[in-house]
This record gives sequence, structure tokens and C-alpha cells, in this order.
Amino acid sequence: MVNDLLQNPSEFEEFYQLYLYAFNNPDTSQRRAYFFKRCEHALVYGKRTATGNLASGLLSLPFEVDFHGTRYQTKGICDVTTAPEASGQGHASNLLQTALEDMAKQGTTLSYLAPFSFKFYRRFGYEHVFDHCKYTLESSQVPQIKPKENSHHIKRGMLQDNLPTVADFYARLVKKGGLSGGLVRSEWWWHYLSIKNTWHCALDFNDRNQVAGYILYELQSDHLTVKEFLFDDPLAYQNLLTFIFAHQNTVGSFVFDTPTPTYHGDLLPEPRNAQCVIEPYMMARIVDLRDFLVRYPYQKRDFEPLRLTVTDKNLPANDGVWEIAASGERVTVQQVNATNVPDKLTIQQLTQIFFGTRSVRLLAATGAVTLRPETVNALEQLIVPEPPELVDYF
Repeated sequence: MVNDLLQNPSEFEEFYQLYLYAFNNPDTSQRRAYFFKRCEHALVYGKRTATGNLASGLLSLPFEVDFHGTRYQTKGICDVTTAPEASGQGHASNLLQTALEDMAKQGTTLSYLAPFSFKFYRRFGYEHVFDHCKYTLESSQVPQIKPKENSHHIKRGMLQDNLPTVADFYARLVKKGGLSGGLVRSEWWWHYLSIKNTWHCALDFNDRNQVAGYILYELQSDHLTVKEFLFDDPLAYQNLLTFIFAHQNTVGSFVFDTPTPTYHGDLLPEPRNAQCVIEPYMMARIVDLRDFLVRYPYQKRDFEPLRLTVTDKNLPANDGVWEIAASGERVTVQQVNATNVPDKLTIQQLTQIFFGTRSVRLLAATGAVTLRPETVNALEQLIVPEPPELVDYF
């Protein structure tokens, strides 16, 4: 691992220059600031050619995610970069495999990434897990929303000027209800978000002057894009939406970028007025299968042993027959020496099923997995039925 790590500022600068060239990005003070902010907290991997030139690089960022009340240590892979003269030589593949092996050694349970190619990253056990649903509404079609009372008030500003207040409310909601696979944002990540994005924010305060919700949004010449919309009471929802739609004479359209693929157009008086597009978003993979299964938030806390044959070509510790059982609310997970276990799936398919991205019944019906009907029924009773949600991008 050590030979593949970039560890000093001059090496980070070398990677930055490669990153600029490979992605055809200009060198701006803003881009430099957020790139090196990531480097401060990441494991920075790099592969050199025989002549010593940096051929490829990537970042492995440390995160914690909340999956329905269970916290998992997670690494986010980003900025996978290869010099054009070194393309096709396997440098990025080697770095990614090294990063995965290091995650396993370090006790990392999950890994997320934004793919440039879903096909490429499936070779490393990642699978399409997260989707976004984007609604576009023309300003002329904006509905009239009248809050039931006016005891709340709105404060408008930039995210960077309201970081502590926004971060505190986010943490409060995470503690109150958990997330569906989203990030438990640390202080440095909030700071990064404020550097990378020129996001506006609107905070809703209740009659006790406590924050009851916020919206993060981007304002461009012809449209307004809502990036995050959180609230903990109906009046906050109504007030913040009223505030956003008050921009209808400023912009031509509104875009709501939501982290759930579940359709919510029916919240509008005329659902057909909003164009809805579901977009593939991020991929995920299970790195430490044992830890993931032991601490998974099963829907039943007492169930008979269930055996699954899991194939993982990149991390041998996950490969084999796994037995899951629970008795007296104590979950036991073990690898067993067994042959001819008929229920078979890959680490990618297991990730999709246990994250709630895809129906186990659909995967079995289409032949994507080999599972007996009784195993499908058992899994349906155990796994979280809601689709995962992820706002953050890296």
C-alpha cells in the first residue's frame, strides 16, 4: 500500500495537475481549495510509470453513514484519474483494488462512488444503488401555497455564512430519525460543501425562534435548483416552499433534485405540470460483509438460519457460504463449510437487496439471482423495504 500512497504537498500538487488535465478543468482558486480540502482528509493513491511520472490517482475519503439507525464506516472513492498516455494499462484498476484491500484491513464496512462507467466499477464489486428523482416545474405552473398560520419566519443567506445552524439541524434530524444510507456529515465535510458549492440557504424558524427546517438551493439565470430540503413540521415545509416559489418572477423554472426515486408529483395540484426524471446516481459495495450483516437493521429480530452463497471476486474474505440467524434479538453471522447451497448471488446483488434498492422477488424472477421461493420470502421479511437515499456527491 505505502508505494501507492501520495503523502506530501508536492505529490498532491502533481495529482491536482493531472486531475485538471484529465478532466479538462481550469485551475481556479475555488477548485484548488476544495480539491486540497479533500486531500487533507483522504488517502491519496497514485501509480507512477517506469519513468516516475504520475500515471493515475484516486482519493479514498473517510465517511460515516447512517442506515436506518445503524452507523457504518464508509470510504468514498472519487477523482479516479488516468493520464491519456497511460490509459489502458490497468493503473486505475490496480489502485482501486489496492484501495479496496486497504479498506478491508482498516475495518471499513461500505464504499460509495460516483461512476464514470457502471460497467467498469461492477468489475470491483460495486453496484448501482442510489437514484435521484428530478422534478422540473415551469414558473407559470407554480401552485399557490398558503401556510395555515404565519407564526414562523424565514432567514435567507449563503450556506457558508450559516454553516453551524444548518449543520446542527441536520444532525438533529439524523439523531431523531436516522438516514437511509446518507452521510453523517462531519465538520470538515460541511466546510467542504460550502467551499465547493455557491449554495444559498433559507432557514425556517418557529414561534420559539428554533430552526424547523431549511432549503439549500442554487440560483442561476434561468432556473432555481433545490439541492436539499429538510423540515420537521408541516408549517416549516409550507413556509419554505412558499419562499422558493416566490422566485417565480426571477427564474423561468424550478428544479427539485430529490434523493429518493419514489414519485411525489401527486403533492402538486396538477401532477402533469411537473416533468419527472429518475436519474442513476451513485454506486455502493459492501466491503466487510460480516460486519454489515451482524449489525444490519433486520425487520425481524428472531429468525431461522438462512444460508447464502456469496461470490466476491475482489475481496476473498466475503466469498463463500454465509449463515445468518437471530434468536432472542441476538444476530449471529458465520461463514460455514457447506456445499450445494442452492441460494446464490454476487456481492453486488446482495448489496442491492439489503440496501432496498431492488426487490429480491424481481431479481429472482428475472434470473439475476438464484434463490428458492422460500428464501425470497424469508429475505422479504428481513430486509429494509425502503429505497436508500443519498444527497451527497463525491
